Amino acid sequence: MRIKFNDKINEIIKNLALEAERFGVKIYFVGGLVRDALMGIEPFDIDILVEGNAISFVESLNFVQIKSLHKDFGTLKAQISGVDIDFASTRIEKYPKSGCLPLVEKIGCDIKDDLIRRDFTINAIAARILPTLEYEIIDLYNGCNDIREGILRVLHNNSYIDDPTRILRGLDFKLRFNFDFCTQDKKLIDEYLKNPDRVGLSKDRVILTLNKLFASNERALAALNEFYKSKYYKILYDEFYFDIHNFKNSLELFNIKDFGEACLKYVIENNKQVQNLKSRVEIYKYFRDFSDIDLCIYYLKTNDNNTLVYLNELKNIQVYLKGSDLISMGFSQGKIIGYILNKILEVKLAQTPAVITLADEIEFVKNTFKL
Repeated sequence: MRIKFNDKINEIIKNLALEAERFGVKIYFVGGLVRDALMGIEPFDIDILVEGNAISFVESLNFVQIKSLHKDFGTLKAQISGVDIDFASTRIEKYPKSGCLPLVEKIGCDIKDDLIRRDFTINAIAARILPTLEYEIIDLYNGCNDIREGILRVLHNNSYIDDPTRILRGLDFKLRFNFDFCTQDKKLIDEYLKNPDRVGLSKDRVILTLNKLFASNERALAALNEFYKSKYYKILYDEFYFDIHNFKNSLELFNIKDFGEACLKYVIENNKQVQNLKSRVEIYKYFRDFSDIDLCIYYLKTNDNNTLVYLNELKNIQVYLKGSDLISMGFSQGKIIGYILNKILEVKLAQTPAVITLADEIEFVKNTFKL
């Protein structure tokens, strides 16, 4: 197998392979880079797995600039001749609770023990890096065949229990590559979703995975629709509602172009409550710091018509007078300035017909406040 890199990267990879032989370790490409290469997709990020301790190996190289490292996981980020490369040690992990972050049991294990901790067979293919720039494929779990067949298959039956975000990563691969879960995986997913264990769930990890799932504007709506229809929302919630037609109409109403961000916020802000806003002033002050996406999601979750009042009637109301203008008119610096500006805003929000333009504001101040 060959992987297409430019001449500069090929030279870096060759030097790393020579140094690995000198150091007495084996190094590999693994995961997404190998998967994409087998599918004819040009690799972008370079991740190298060291069968042993990656930190010790990289620290022995005098041509590498280490940018950051994580000793507990045996990982580091480095730069070689301006090229960013992530290095990881082979490791064995365990999950004390469903959905929690894994604990590292051993760093520097055999390659086969590292590969089995991965999510799907298509990501558990390694390619040993040799100085000749030929890559020796190590496919212990038939990932190459699953790539050809377009199949998503986990490596053991507890995989979705250990890490439910694998369901969401699978959905991402399904939409990106037109893959589908194998029959056994569909059963495993259904079994997990019937009784999801959220006690130890890392919500940050779920949100990070959702962020990647919705990263593509083109696929975001399809991802959210599948997230709802297949009940993948049960990873996080007992109940979740989504109507794609209503969602699309609201995106258009609020002029939302970033579908991915809207989808992410719709999922993670599932428990929005209607606010008891009794006046136009209260409506304005509550919503004024909302982004357009925030407004859209609040409206979708609550169907609160006050959102439309703000959008159509209040959002663009502004006070033209500035504090410096009031001081020029003879008012003293201090709380009185803020008080006057707030009063101007309130009468404009109340649709007082006489206070519209800058001249109206000046006239209002002169008639209302004594110098």
